[in-house]
Amino acid sequence: EVEIILDLGMMPLAGGFLNDKSEFSNEVKYDLKTYICNHCSLIQILDPVDPKILFTDYSFSSSTVLPLVKHFEDFAEWIVSKYKPRSVLEFGCNDGILLDPLKKLGIEVFGVDASPNIVQVAQKKGLDVTHAFFDFQFAKKHLMSNQKVDVISGSNAFAHNDKPETILEAAKSLLNNDGTLILEFMYAGDLFEQVQWDTLYHEHLTFYSLANISKLLEKHGFYVFDAIRLTMHGGSLRISAKTHNKIAKSNSYLKIQDYEKNILLNEPDTWKSFGIFVNRKINIVKEVLYNLSKNNSIWAYGAAGKATMWVNACELSFLEAVVDASPLRANKFMPGTHTPIVFPEKFKLKKPEYTFITAWNYAENIKKNEDWYKGLWATPLPNLMFF
Repeated sequence: EVEIILDLGMMPLAGGFLNDKSEFSNEVKYDLKTYICNHCSLIQILDPVDPKILFTDYSFSSSTVLPLVKHFEDFAEWIVSKYKPRSVLEFGCNDGILLDPLKKLGIEVFGVDASPNIVQVAQKKGLDVTHAFFDFQFAKKHLMSNQKVDVISGSNAFAHNDKPETILEAAKSLLNNDGTLILEFMYAGDLFEQVQWDTLYHEHLTFYSLANISKLLEKHGFYVFDAIRLTMHGGSLRISAKTHNKIAKSNSYLKIQDYEKNILLNEPDTWKSFGIFVNRKINIVKEVLYNLSKNNSIWAYGAAGKATMWVNACELSFLEAVVDASPLRANKFMPGTHTPIVFPEKFKLKKPEYTFITAWNYAENIKKNEDWYKGLWATPLPNLMFF
């Protein structure tokens, strides 16, 4: 049994940036409802968009975000220190942001990603990356010319799939007997704590808690023994699992398990209240920024998926521009509102009176990079703040 906790109506794709004005009239929007399962409290989107539409021309290159570069350098060192693998395969590897530092540490690395344009970026770095979906068919082809691997990793990719069993089947067939599956995904605990509704878009089909990811993996023959909370993407969880149940749960796992029980994270009523609270947040931002726009210039900073959510749900069509340093997004237009996306150099020329940081989880980095700015910054979460 499932119930709707948040209905955002018809929304454009979070990464559906438009190349020029000729594409405006053909832009497609999709229904965006978020549901809660009354049995396991899994947060989920039940109307998935065809992955070929979502990932054929992907607009997020991880290595353009400096905090993510640091995260994956640290992650590579953590993998090598904790599991001492000879080989690692990453699915949803993007531009090789994890594979590159692993390779430099002497690990044999393989990658697979569904986005052809991003795969080309990784291949230009000299990485062994295949354009494919990570499933049993890929696994069979991989094993024709390669050995099984010691570690399989997926960062912010597992929750993009409406058939997680296909990923787990492939992982099981590719891992060595005592191999480790490591998943990083945006965590339901942070979604709840920080009211991160702006990550509930078409790409992110599920938001897992430790309790329901453990149940899912166990159903498919994996046993989670370790869990760590991370700051990545505004709050994520890293879990480690094996195909046997011989390892005791780590202290960190047990601590997170207790945390979820204490805040009733896996209770459906918790999430129904969350949905009501989100609608209030959206209305506050919408009203305050609209009133400010009557007499002030307002820009936004950070054309990530979160930005698409804010500008459309809050109807921020009055924004003059959105700033973003990524060449995959700058000089394009925002989905839905068609706001122009510009490089930071233009921001410095125009000096708007207010700047709404849509990439609010990188607010400190943005402020540091733009320390010349004398206008007012605004961040929407966990509460609307001006500084």
